[in-house]
Amino acid sequence: MASGSGGCSRLDETPHLPPAFPRHLLAANDPPTDVEAAEIRDIVDHLHTRVSDIDASIKNAEDLLAALRSRRKSAIEDIRRGQGMLSIIRRLPADVWGEIFSHTVPDVYRRQAVDTSPWVLGHVCSRWRAISVSLSTLWSHLDCNTPLPMLIEQIKRSKGSSLTAFLFESKTLLTLMNFSSRWETVDIQMANPRVGDDMLTVLDGSLVHGKVPMLRRLTCWNSSSATSCTAFQVAPNLSTVLIHGKHGKRLQLPWAQLTRLRQQIPKIKNLSLLGSARNLVALSLTNNDARLPFSVPPPELIVELPLLRSLYIEKGEFLNFLVLPALENIYIQKCTYPIVSLIDRSRCRLRTISNTFDPTFEIVPVLIRSPTLREIRLRLAPEHLETLISYLTIRSTDSNNTGFRPPCPELDAITLCDGLNEHACSLLVQMVESRLHSTACSSLSICRVLDTHSSKLVRHASKTLEELRARGAAAEWLLENAARLKVRQWVEEYPYQ
Repeated sequence: MASGSGGCSRLDETPHLPPAFPRHLLAANDPPTDVEAAEIRDIVDHLHTRVSDIDASIKNAEDLLAALRSRRKSAIEDIRRGQGMLSIIRRLPADVWGEIFSHTVPDVYRRQAVDTSPWVLGHVCSRWRAISVSLSTLWSHLDCNTPLPMLIEQIKRSKGSSLTAFLFESKTLLTLMNFSSRWETVDIQMANPRVGDDMLTVLDGSLVHGKVPMLRRLTCWNSSSATSCTAFQVAPNLSTVLIHGKHGKRLQLPWAQLTRLRQQIPKIKNLSLLGSARNLVALSLTNNDARLPFSVPPPELIVELPLLRSLYIEKGEFLNFLVLPALENIYIQKCTYPIVSLIDRSRCRLRTISNTFDPTFEIVPVLIRSPTLREIRLRLAPEHLETLISYLTIRSTDSNNTGFRPPCPELDAITLCDGLNEHACSLLVQMVESRLHSTACSSLSICRVLDTHSSKLVRHASKTLEELRARGAAAEWLLENAARLKVRQWVEEYPYQ
């Protein structure tokens, strides 16, 4: 390096002078004399030496620059390490890390034990491992996919925490059953009828029956078994049951204590089971292909659920079998017409009504019977949509009349899915404005349009939004995927879906 530095110094001190070629040869094409040719050769040889010296100096400078860049890179890495040591993350208390870690546990249906939380947390650093191992709740989600040695270690680390168990026929099932007294949430997966029989038979044994004192939530999938299962019949804290597929009378449950239930629309012979669940506050009835033998059932088949506040139902015809005096929130997928008689029969005070599958829904008779409605979410055909908007519009001549009662005076949110044309958009703006200016009703503060098919109204949307917002409404117009996502969210608001 010293010689390189010296080379650089010598070059710097030597002024760059043009070579002393014969001047007359530079300006002409005459041949040089022998003496001139010898002088030129000496000059060229000297220049070759000078170029070599310059190349050596460049090489030394490049080596020096590379060394400086390497030292700079090391210094930056040291800065990063030092700043990392000072990071606030290092000062987070263990309980905060525990809260963060609790949100990393994957959904049980996507879990592969060896490469997900909480197992991977222990491979990041020693502190993370110590914290994760000490958090018993982090290890409380168990499923039969986990290899037996890991499952045993996970149960050990869960200590006395309540457990969430995902069960299906496997070699680890009996191990999980030995800890049924700690089950709080159970998910039973039965892939086919034969496996279902095996599962229910095993669960119906003495290891589980009467030994689930902490169980609060039970989910059963795809059970078409003919085997009766009483494993969960004695479960003093069981309040939520989600049944996907058929079950009939096979799954014996403490119906009277349930508060949340999802199941298929029951057959007539099983109505008594639903009728015994009189403490239900939320109910989801699936299977829109259910066949009902009566359009108007006899009185002895009517089921009254006095505390039910929220109902999701795929086939509205079953509403004829229900009396729901406390009902506030209803989502009907199709066959919507029985809701009118349900309201008359139950004298319920609806707050929210949703429908996204029946564009022929005649909503006005429902609105007439539901002055307490706060939110409407509907997909309607254009003619029904315009009828709805016209009904909700408050005319100035009406609002001046003494004793005038506006339609749905408490309505403060409306969502319309598809079915709008330019005329309907104009009517919508007028309706919102009429309600915002009326003193006889609540302000319609939220107005949402869902255009799931990206109709030709896209250019009209901005104008409609501008007019709605100018009138004081919180308005939005969602297209395609965003609109379809919002429709799905309506269903997902029901926690028992």
